Amino acid sequence: MNFFKDESGQTILEYALIIAVLVLVIIAAVPSLRNSVTGVFSKTQSGLDSAPTIPTT
Repeated sequence: MNFFKDESGQTILEYALIIAVLVLVIIAAVPSLRNSVTGVFSKTQSGLDSAPTIPTT
């Protein structure tokens, strides 16, 4: 029964499972990252809006 001793397909399956788990983690992290990036740009915009302007002559 060489069929049961052949382990060459297991490596591909293990890599596929690892990739699937990583994809799920990335999908779960995207909303949190989006909120963080939006917050950074909002703070930057409000800081620039409140900055004093240099009068031109």
